This record gives sequence, C-alpha cells and structure tokens, in this order.
Amino acid sequence: MQVYDLPMETILRWHWNDPLLRHLTNTILRLTPEPRGRALDVGTGLGRAAVALARRGWQVDALDPQATVIERAKEIAREFNVAINYFVADFSQLDARFPDETYDLVVCSEVLEHVENWQAITQNIRRVLKRGGTLVLTVPNDPAQFSILDSYAGHLRRYRWDELARAFDGLEIQQAFTVGFPFTRTLHWLYTRIVQPLVLREHRPDKMWKSGSAYSTIGAQIFYFAARVDDLFNSLKRGTTWIVQARKP
Repeated sequence: MQVYDLPMETILRWHWNDPLLRHLTNTILRLTPEPRGRALDVGTGLGRAAVALARRGWQVDALDPQATVIERAKEIAREFNVAINYFVADFSQLDARFPDETYDLVVCSEVLEHVENWQAITQNIRRVLKRGGTLVLTVPNDPAQFSILDSYAGHLRRYRWDELARAFDGLEIQQAFTVGFPFTRTLHWLYTRIVQPLVLREHRPDKMWKSGSAYSTIGAQIFYFAARVDDLFNSLKRGTTWIVQARKP
C-alpha cells in the first residue's frame, strides 16, 4: 500500500486524526457488546480499533501480515498504556495460534478490499468466533465510487451488497447499513473528480497531514462533522462504507 510508504510521522497523524477513521472507529464501538471476554482485530494496521477495544475493557488479540506495521502498533499500544497481543499473521491461512470458537468479538475493518482471497478471511472469522459471538465488519461500498483514493490505499475492489452478503453465510445479520451519504460522498466526489485532477494534480497526504496544514486543522473537522450528519441517512445504503454487525448462532 502506498500509504505505508509515507514517513511514519505522517502515517500516525493520518491514522489517528483522520475524521472518517475516527467516525468509523466510534461506530464500531457502538456496535460492539459490553466487554465480556476476548476480541480479535483482523488486519489491525497500526491498531486504532485494537487500542479502542482494549481501552474499553476487552482482552484484545490483533493481527496484520506486515511485520513492520505490527512493530509500530506495539509501540503505539505502549504509548496508550494498553495490553494488546499482536501477531504477524496472514488470516487467509489456517493458523493454530487462532483456535476454533475462541473469540467473543471479531472486528475486521477496511481489510477485505485489500486481499485477493478475501473469502478465506471471512471463513476464518466464522471459525474463530464463539457461538453467540459478534462480528463487526466494514468495507468500501459501491464499485462505481472507486477512485484515486482507493488506488492509493491499496484497494482491489469496492463491494456490492449481493457480493458482500456471502461473507455472512452461517451468521445472523443484525444490522447492515452504510455511512458517508450524502455529504462525505459528495466531498469525496469533488476532491477526486475536480480538486485533485484539475487543481492539485496529485494526491499528497504528506502535505494534507503536515502539522498546521489547512486540512489537518480545519478540513478534518469539517469532514468529521459531515460524517456525523451523514448518520441521519445511513438507512438509505448509498454511502461510502458498508458496516455490518452479525452474530454467530
């Protein structure tokens, strides 16, 4: 992913201050049950969701296939003074470190779109989830919205519901909705179709997230407010991101 080619300072500023990631993490927390056991964060990245779950009281395991990312995530967990068990692992493969029916909660946020064999990951999620356990999963919505932002983030696809629904075979879907419509989606369209190609000519997160930049100080707050207002329209399912809560019977 190009995003991990950025300086670590920029990655951290983006990962922990990005308004859409903040909103997404808050939504995930809202859909998780009260802490009562073990949680697994699949594709943790720098551990934003894992840290949030640990601070809420879950016993958290977290995995990512990139060793360098996991090492930085461990440093961040120490900075937040939370206990998280991090693993370098490819969750498209069977792994004895993650036994059957182990976890009360599995979170998989913005991961499947990066992986060719994404169905293998969802099969492993169903395998490790306890009966009565909860899955919270998020992925980008709607192939028609694919843009330079997806390419930069290393996305291979966006999902239609009929395609995504296969990930929940054997699970009971409790909630399925999208976030990011109408305002976030409109702002994305303006940036990717007009501002970036005609004005900026290139996508430069390093400049966007530079300390004191207009985006980091003002733009991010506008985006976060827009994301909160968009929640009034989640049931329309026309947003930028699918969020699904499911239970293993």
